[in-house]
Amino acid sequence: MLCITIFYLGILMKKILFFALFLSFSFSGLAQVDFGVKAGLNFSNIHFSLKGASPEGAVGYSLGTFVDFELNRNFHLQPEIQYSKEGIKDGSVNYLNVPVTLKWYFFEGIHLNAGPQLGILVDAEGGTEGLKTTNFSTVFGLGYETPGGFMIDTRYALGVANIVGEDAYVDSGMGYNIVGFSGWTRTFQIGIGYKF
Repeated sequence: MLCITIFYLGILMKKILFFALFLSFSFSGLAQVDFGVKAGLNFSNIHFSLKGASPEGAVGYSLGTFVDFELNRNFHLQPEIQYSKEGIKDGSVNYLNVPVTLKWYFFEGIHLNAGPQLGILVDAEGGTEGLKTTNFSTVFGLGYETPGGFMIDTRYALGVANIVGEDAYVDSGMGYNIVGFSGWTRTFQIGIGYKF
């Protein structure tokens, strides 16, 4: 399973790199293109449709890289790829997230950012059975970047797709299983990074 995951991650990273290079050449006459790295903390939870289900959230981490395309003085486009440990206290869910955010610099390095995010399931505590292989989220946040390229970024990722598979069930504790429920990820992220 690990070898297959690494194989597919390699293919995905090659595609993202190719896409980034394509965008670099496309925007080369119009804007500056920078690469960078990011790391951060995740404060996450999963919202379930089950009545009375309110699991305790978890603290995880994220690691990744990004490409920053300066569209003009105030607007940048930033595709990223990041490994993200999310989930609940009793069960982490690990994704390879690919957010693409539009950043609006409105005052001295301070920017708002928002965009879509694709999540690809990598692993989960207790196995991936009962989980869908992809997740979709809307991300939005606030960040600050110094003239030297250091940055701090806060972001909230609101899951908009059900991550629970049709074959998932939970034990009711009364002799039967509960099926047909849904779950959506919720993650607040604080990250630091450096743009080359």
